[in-house]
Amino acid sequence: MILLLFSSNEQRARELSAQLHAFATVHWESGERFSAEWWAQQRDGRQLVLLDYAPDSATMATTVARQLAVLAPDMPLLGIGSASANHGHGVLAALRVGVLDFIDTDADNDDIQALLDRALRSSPSTHATPAPRRRGQLVLLLGVRPGVGTSTLATHLGAMVLPTSTAKNTTEAAIAPHALLLDLGQPSGDASLYLGVEGNFHYSDALRSAERIDATLIRTALPRHASGLTVLGQPRDAVAVPVEVLATNALVERLLGIVDLLLCDLGGLPARQIPPALLHEADAIWLVADQGIGSMVSLHACLEQLEQAQARDERLALVINRHDEDCGLGAEQIAKRFNVPLLATLPERSRALRASTNQGLLLHEAAPHDPYVRALAPLFAQLRIGANRAPPQPMWKKLLSSKRGV
Repeated sequence: MILLLFSSNEQRARELSAQLHAFATVHWESGERFSAEWWAQQRDGRQLVLLDYAPDSATMATTVARQLAVLAPDMPLLGIGSASANHGHGVLAALRVGVLDFIDTDADNDDIQALLDRALRSSPSTHATPAPRRRGQLVLLLGVRPGVGTSTLATHLGAMVLPTSTAKNTTEAAIAPHALLLDLGQPSGDASLYLGVEGNFHYSDALRSAERIDATLIRTALPRHASGLTVLGQPRDAVAVPVEVLATNALVERLLGIVDLLLCDLGGLPARQIPPALLHEADAIWLVADQGIGSMVSLHACLEQLEQAQARDERLALVINRHDEDCGLGAEQIAKRFNVPLLATLPERSRALRASTNQGLLLHEAAPHDPYVRALAPLFAQLRIGANRAPPQPMWKKLLSSKRGV
């Protein structure tokens, strides 16, 4: 097997050659001479191309990969580097440029050989993962208007749904069922802000790379809250949710094949702007409203838009937030008026929530027995997580051994 390695470090090529000497020959190139003419002279006999995604080579590797995508679209390209948590940017950069797979340099030789053999039997045009056997639960949290507390609710549900032991044991977190929060609410990035997480891989990136998303990417490229909740959102300056129908369908299907629970924060987003795939695939749609007259008008408009999208059905349930018994209009009355089942009534706790947020904490971390926290029980009863299902069929090589964790 002849491997051509593009790397800025010749010593790295020597080390790889020594590691793979039993089953492969590694030729090193720095990438500086790369051109269409040079490639035409060098490509004969090449079976695979390796791209070094160590920090000092990643930029060069990306440049070469883009040129090879035009000059040799059928040539299998493999990224190579460390997949440990502090080098996860290499995995992300390789995925974005469209490599076929990624080799973890810390993996066993047998694992690397198996990956190389598999790459030789496939090509970028035919390499695909079988349909996932597992299917997570998709719950949409749809705020009928901005400011009713949808993002606050989504962050507390996501951060509290996973067992505490999962967050403490990183080895278990790498393989255990987990939850992902899709932060698509407006203003954008509020849920991520409340959780204190920030990432460089956003929803728009996921749409472009839907077919390559797997558990490894989620662990290495997406930010994770201390509770174990993973977040995929938008930059804070995003003004609208990208709606690319085919890409959204693929992304939703992919995510549901990986995570046990996909929570989607749609606070402040009109129902007509929700990607159709989310409405179609949702297991539950929870409408979040308060007792204000403006909220009632927005709830009516939201239900009309859902009916037009053929999504006003038995999946709908109502969550009344900031409930005040002395307000005059009870939660049961609202549910009866709009003919939507009442799922939960959350008490007015704005001051306590604001105080915990200003401390950089979620309310259950600051006051685990607060009435707001206790009132979430009916919502948790509807969430499925941790059920035994068949393991996923990842497209990329499992990069992290269980001993190293994330």
